[in-house]
Amino acid sequence: MCDADREAGFSLIEVVAVMLIIALLSGLAVAMMPGTGRAQLKAVALETAALFRRERLGAVLTGSNRVVSLDGERRAFVGDGGDAVAIPRDVVVDVLGVDEQLSGRQTVVRFHPDGASSGTVLRLSRHGAEYEIRVNWYTGGVAVETR
Repeated sequence: MCDADREAGFSLIEVVAVMLIIALLSGLAVAMMPGTGRAQLKAVALETAALFRRERLGAVLTGSNRVVSLDGERRAFVGDGGDAVAIPRDVVVDVLGVDEQLSGRQTVVRFHPDGASSGTVLRLSRHGAEYEIRVNWYTGGVAVETR
């Protein structure tokens, strides 16, 4: 066999190195794509539940009603205390128990000074992943469930 035949192709190490580089680049591309993954959706659900709990505590401590509303223009949940939770564009929001609109915002839940609330069920979903935030009307307790 002559030397020209042995040098004509690629070695196994070269092929594996190229495949490794392609795998790394595709992994980075997927990680950099915009969108809300399951972990980000869970984080939004937990932040929203924390906002509800802060507003309930604020109602009890101040002795006045506190409201959490949905601001459609900003795409965020906004509490009377000034806190807000942004909702990513690819997350679908379903609210059960909306009772009124204030200043162009849709009321999601109202907390009373005794700790009770108007009660609500809020569903955040994205491509098969779904979290449900339930606010008990009697106790004002907030629970997050995976669906």
